[in-house]
Amino acid sequence: MYIVFDIGGTNMRIAGVEDGVLGEVHKVLTPKNPDEGISTLVSIAKEIAGKKVIDAGGGDVAGSVAADGKIFDAKNLPQWEGIGIARELSERFGAPVRVANDCVVVGLGELEHGAGKGFSDIVYITVSTGVGGAHVVSDDILRSPVLADDVDQLKEKLEEQISGTAVQKKFGIEPKNLDSLDERNKLADILAQGLKEIIEAWPCEAVILGGSMITGINPIPLERVSATLSSLMPNPPVIKMAELGDSGGLHGGMILAGLR
Repeated sequence: MYIVFDIGGTNMRIAGVEDGVLGEVHKVLTPKNPDEGISTLVSIAKEIAGKKVIDAGGGDVAGSVAADGKIFDAKNLPQWEGIGIARELSERFGAPVRVANDCVVVGLGELEHGAGKGFSDIVYITVSTGVGGAHVVSDDILRSPVLADDVDQLKEKLEEQISGTAVQKKFGIEPKNLDSLDERNKLADILAQGLKEIIEAWPCEAVILGGSMITGINPIPLERVSATLSSLMPNPPVIKMAELGDSGGLHGGMILAGLR
């Protein structure tokens, strides 16, 4: 029995894995208090396991995880800063647990089980309420660099221009209601310009795009992103849409837990 989890800024998802098969996903609101959050996750995990022994666990958190296992840069979960998440869960599960940044783990899931299958490395970018990303290499996942504010402030610039928050602020509507193809093409052009900078920093075989602004209603058009990127740089990597949806972090968690 393996336990996989996705600790997001809004929701947590927890599931068991037996014989390599992902079981029923339990979704709950993420408590802002980390003690409550960890207790909730552990309680659900033990309910899933029942009388079975938990062999290992793996998952992600909406923030980065330092080499010492502590959470940092958790902007959507500020009270979780400094929590030794892997150690806390390992002690309560009585089993080894690995935890990494959410974009790294979702990207790993896509690389192994989703749109990135067949590639040795990918850049995974999510565009939703905010913008995040990581360069994911399957044999060195815990060192995968993440898109950070201090890298030419690119993350910040993209969030200010193409995130769901930016769209709502500019147009006064939910992003899913932005039915103007012309405006969405403008967002695609900005994303392509950002991807050029990212790819120059992180050469890769493919870029996988996820998040509600990509996969939701009235999305940023991928065809336009690809076309614009091709006009900006020679031989750009393949651009693909993420395939795993909300379970991307759970699939990545399976790999962290030792399942491929």
